[in-house]
Amino acid sequence: MELNQRIYKARKDAGMTQDQLAAAVKKTRGAVAQWESGEIHPRPKTLDAIARATGKPIAWLQNGGEETVATAASPGLKVVGEVAAGTWLEASLTFETFYEPVAPDPEYPAQGQRLYKISGNSINRIAANGEFLHAIELHQGGLTPEHGDLVIVRRLQHGLAEYTAKTLVSEDGHWLLRPESDDPDWQNDIHIDGDDDTEITITDIVIAKWSPIARRRKVPKKDA
Repeated sequence: MELNQRIYKARKDAGMTQDQLAAAVKKTRGAVAQWESGEIHPRPKTLDAIARATGKPIAWLQNGGEETVATAASPGLKVVGEVAAGTWLEASLTFETFYEPVAPDPEYPAQGQRLYKISGNSINRIAANGEFLHAIELHQGGLTPEHGDLVIVRRLQHGLAEYTAKTLVSEDGHWLLRPESDDPDWQNDIHIDGDDDTEITITDIVIAKWSPIARRRKVPKKDA
């Protein structure tokens, strides 16, 4: 199977249209069509984005290696990013992904499920620093955000990106992103439309949280 055929299969297996894959990797539908026809090959960074968007291993896309996707028997769910309001990073930087032993929720497509690690207190009413949010990527999960959903939000500004989690609220005909924090620095609603300097995109819907607990190896025993 050639690269173009693997890209086509990855998209079809994920239940995505060419438009949806294009949106997920920030390219045009025409570019996706060219990849799938074999007319052009995506760059390595774009191929990695295709792998993440479709839930296929990058090794399989690159050379036809193992095609296994996340299941209950896999290492768990991939941590694809960090929720850290106020932390703006170069949008071109790639997060160093890793796995945590969390099983996919059987109600949603396994390839659309992933984790975000929380850094800081911008969502401490729901989850604390060091915990993980279990999220469903919108395109692969076939989901549409609704009023009251906790969502993962990407904000782009002058080449910098910030990921955070907010509650989506419909109020007086407007869609707002409402903070879930006790910190006085994170109390303002954000309009979903953004402004001339900021592009706002809802990427995932959060369905659960997960808290790792370290083993306590040096707890003193009580006297008999």
